[in-house]
Amino acid sequence: MKKWIVKNWVKYLSCGVVVALIAWLYVSARDFDGASQVDRYRMLCDAFTIPGMLLVMLGALVWVSTHGALDGIAYCVRFAVFSLIPGKRWERDEKYGEYVERKAGNRAKGYGFLFISGAISLIVAGVYMALFYSVYQS
Repeated sequence: MKKWIVKNWVKYLSCGVVVALIAWLYVSARDFDGASQVDRYRMLCDAFTIPGMLLVMLGALVWVSTHGALDGIAYCVRFAVFSLIPGKRWERDEKYGEYVERKAGNRAKGYGFLFISGAISLIVAGVYMALFYSVYQS
């Protein structure tokens, strides 16, 4: 049980570090100190939206690939490469159904932390957007 908790904390902490790094890079590339309060809220909203969307989209890509949506593309590329390499006849004789069955056992598991970390980043961005609009309208 302890190993599972530590492994999850490492996943979420690494995603948090990535979010913080991207947000810091975005904010440091702009004049954050000289900006007005409205512009600061806008910059922070953008700074947390970018890594949030990246993590959610990366999670979606992993989810799609684990359900076999990219198996056809991978099989075609593999078949084309092995067609050009002499002596690789045994890999070319593998049928698509056999390839899918072989790959089904090697699917990634436990990628939900990408969605959760991205959603938390998007919630933080939503808070900054609400602060932006409350200051902007007044």
